[in-house]
Amino acid sequence: KEVEARWAERGVGQLRLLVPKDGAGVPRLVMRVEHVGRLILNEPLLPSTATPVRASDTAVRVALVSSLERQPVSYLLRVKMPQEAEALLRAISSHIPAADGARGEA
Repeated sequence: KEVEARWAERGVGQLRLLVPKDGAGVPRLVMRVEHVGRLILNEPLLPSTATPVRASDTAVRVALVSSLERQPVSYLLRVKMPQEAEALLRAISSHIPAADGARGEA
């Protein structure tokens, strides 16, 4: 059975990149709906995570493996300014773990 893929807006909120201080866990992207607090994104950055790409001047596309469905899910993260998109792209890219457990930090 073929599943129809389409974009659905999940909401507006502050995106956080949570990085474990002790290095024991994996980094996660977390986002909650502004003023409501409902969780709309909570996915780990795994070694299999594809490198994020700039979708436009103010957007970054990232493909993550859903921790619930074990299926790839694509997210389009929009920001206000091109500099923010570049910083977001670098931050996510630098925290995708390598297959050997190291991080891609520069």
